[in-house]
Amino acid sequence: MNARPTFRPISPLRKPAITPSCIGAAMPRPNALPLLVLLAACANLDSAALAPADPSAPLAGMSGFTLPADVRVPGGTASRAPVPGQRYDLITLIDIAQTNNPLTRAAWLRARQAALAVGMVEAAYLPRLSAEILAGRHASDSAGVSDPLGVLPGGDVRAGTGVNAAVLSVQWLLFDFGRRAALREGAQELSFAGNVNFVAAHQTLIHDVTQAFYDLQAAAQREDIQRRRLAAADEIASMARARRGQQLATVTELAQAEQVLAQARFDLTRARSETSAASVRLATLCGLSPRQPIRVDLSSTLRLPPRPPEAVDAFLDDALQRRPDLQAAFARARASEANVRAVEASFRPRIVASATLGRRMLTGSLDTGAGSLGGERSQQVAGLYLGVSIPIWDGNARQLQLAEAQAGHEAALAEAENLRAMAEGEIIAAYEALRASLAANAAAGEMVSTAQTTYDAARSMSERGLATVGEVDTALRMLYDAQLARVEAQRTARSSAALLAYASGQIAGGAD
Repeated sequence: MNARPTFRPISPLRKPAITPSCIGAAMPRPNALPLLVLLAACANLDSAALAPADPSAPLAGMSGFTLPADVRVPGGTASRAPVPGQRYDLITLIDIAQTNNPLTRAAWLRARQAALAVGMVEAAYLPRLSAEILAGRHASDSAGVSDPLGVLPGGDVRAGTGVNAAVLSVQWLLFDFGRRAALREGAQELSFAGNVNFVAAHQTLIHDVTQAFYDLQAAAQREDIQRRRLAAADEIASMARARRGQQLATVTELAQAEQVLAQARFDLTRARSETSAASVRLATLCGLSPRQPIRVDLSSTLRLPPRPPEAVDAFLDDALQRRPDLQAAFARARASEANVRAVEASFRPRIVASATLGRRMLTGSLDTGAGSLGGERSQQVAGLYLGVSIPIWDGNARQLQLAEAQAGHEAALAEAENLRAMAEGEIIAAYEALRASLAANAAAGEMVSTAQTTYDAARSMSERGLATVGEVDTALRMLYDAQLARVEAQRTARSSAALLAYASGQIAGGAD
């Protein structure tokens, strides 16, 4: 007889070291399964301490809502330092930004990922080759073998068999009623969308750098105007002091001149701060370190168009077809449509061919009380098969998958149509803004010319004692306000031109 396993009684459980909420949950007759369930429940209760206990209170152990420093966050900056002494023009800054900005690299990697997905689908057209190596052994004991003839000796009999096999298999999906073709078409559309998104990332970066350049250019011009305004205000204040010393100006006129001087100092300080902030933003966009000042050639401005395009309808249609976000959106819609066809094809049969070739080794042994017997046998395994897989019922899973795919296609198409409507509005708004800004830029030039004439006349009359300090100051303020308005009009016109090029999908580094 085989030796039967013996069981020892389980010793009484000790008092478990668990939280009070778990006391009393143990079974009257303890065993391993209830204990594991109990411990798992207690662990789930303890994990609640990892989150804040109250929506208005910080995490336990924190004194407030200020996080401590996390050494796992890399410090410093990954930006490169600007070349000392080099002056960067707009085209160079755009080129540097396209090289350094991590968003363009991420878009490039996404495009490569989508291209690799196409290769994965096309690999499904090729046969699959696999090698299998199996090894195993089976042993059995028996007692009290029935032996009416008395041939076998008494006692236990042990038998063992072993199998070793090495098989090379080939499987080839011959026909699937268009499922792989639909998957390949969808992957190709998504790859196209990835390439378009890569272009869109560059266009967005070019637009952002261009706008930041124009902001810095305008800030530097405003700073220069405020510097000249301060010098003129100081000169007027000196004139007022001299006239006051000669009893030709009142105390009020002198106070007004000093007030104008103080205001000019304040405006210059604010203009310098705006220039510094614009320089930091431009350097950050270009991947240059904002810790070091960069020298920018602000004269490298792209030319303004004399007028916006006249054929608005033709321009709008062409712009909509060029926009990368629209191309990508409709490509995703076409990919979702291909996904619907792929799900529909999964309802149809599949024809598969397969072949196997290998060798199998069989070993066996028989051990009795009188001795043992054994042997082995080797045989070749080969086969060629052609099969048809016909789906019948899968718990309604494919119907749900088809409904999901159809809903996804309709949603993607609706999103693309909404994006097209939004893009049309953006293009028209940018078109109108450019037209208005070009007109404002021309008017600002005329305003500066007339203000300059007024100031020159007031200054000449003041030197001859025919105009007061207040009148000269008023003419001066009108002149510099007109110059500031012209700077803003030029910045707006350039920004509007860049925005129209961006909205119409035609912005590019180095383009006019």
